[in-house]
Amino acid sequence: MCVRDRDITAVEITPYLCRTPIPTSRSVSRRTAGVCRVPHTDPMLLQGRPWRPLRALLSLALLTTGCGGGDLELPSDTDGERLALIDGDGQQGRPGERLPADLVVRLLDGAGSGIADRAITWVASQGGGRLERASSTTDAEGFASARWILGPEVGTNTAEAVVSHVGAVTFTATAAEGQPSERTIEPIEGDDQTAPAGAAVPLRPAVRVLEGGDPVPGVQVTFTVTAGGGSVEGATQVTNAEGIARVGEWVLGTAPGSNRLEARGDGLSGSPVVFSAEGTGGSGVDRMVFVVQPPDEVDARERFRVEVALVDQSGDLVPLSGIVVYLGLFRDGNDVPSNSLLLGDRFRETQDGVAVFDDIGVTDRGRYRLRALTDDLPEHGPHGPQPALFSDQFDVD
Repeated sequence: MCVRDRDITAVEITPYLCRTPIPTSRSVSRRTAGVCRVPHTDPMLLQGRPWRPLRALLSLALLTTGCGGGDLELPSDTDGERLALIDGDGQQGRPGERLPADLVVRLLDGAGSGIADRAITWVASQGGGRLERASSTTDAEGFASARWILGPEVGTNTAEAVVSHVGAVTFTATAAEGQPSERTIEPIEGDDQTAPAGAAVPLRPAVRVLEGGDPVPGVQVTFTVTAGGGSVEGATQVTNAEGIARVGEWVLGTAPGSNRLEARGDGLSGSPVVFSAEGTGGSGVDRMVFVVQPPDEVDARERFRVEVALVDQSGDLVPLSGIVVYLGLFRDGNDVPSNSLLLGDRFRETQDGVAVFDDIGVTDRGRYRLRALTDDLPEHGPHGPQPALFSDQFDVD
């Protein structure tokens, strides 16, 4: 439609009729005649009278402007503010699918500068489609955008962006049958990382599967190491409701250098997605320390907490995550572990350089020590050159 639905008056609209010549055969009010400098032939449109005379005036506006490809621009209720259509009009897509380009508008003041922090309402007015958001707020430059999903049937769709007391603009799109959209796979995060050789990367690589711009759940994705000699856990994943699949863990090869991981899906455009990581020489970990020691005395089967941290030569924490640390239990004076007497989970991964064992205990009375090892950092494993880490002694009553 060419005029937005609000109570406007002849006083407001009359000056806008002078942009194109008015045929002499048309009735022209005294107000219009004075502004447009044409003969007055009809006193119908008097200054300040609303809607009924406006109908005749709108007829004249439509005949003289033809509405063209745009709307009749009316003065707003605020000084000089107007809403401009910037991008997203005239698109074509398949029924029920999201259009490739966002709908973009800009709210301008009388000087043509953008107006920030104003509410924009988005409405699908024809065709049965929907906007992914019902409202948004203009940014610092006055721009706002929304994504438009077409209705389920072939035909014309329209959507409107509306600003209260200012006006609206209309977008038109065509829903047409065509070839089904192909499914694509794209990286989300986890590329171009750095981690110590033999350690897990800090951010697990993830991909997303889309069809027609929408996420596709339930698609199988396989992650495979193709360079560097590392390994993965949870190699086969299925996309979730957001279309995202994430590998369980990617551990780099033990030798410093380049590593590569690929994510593949059958029939997916963009497959494989390639992730790279650089394994650095050495972990930076000089030793492990018990930052929380066992209590001096505990009862048999009483649960307690210990924490083991990775530190550098200066004793500062090395914030590596995903390093598996495991405990062994030793009776005083005995070099053979008594792990069968140890309660709780004795294997824990580090988070930011600390492995927390918060539910361990010992079944039998005696004096004991705990030993901490990790196979993920070979120099701190059972066969590494570094001396094994033991806790302080503690008594179990």
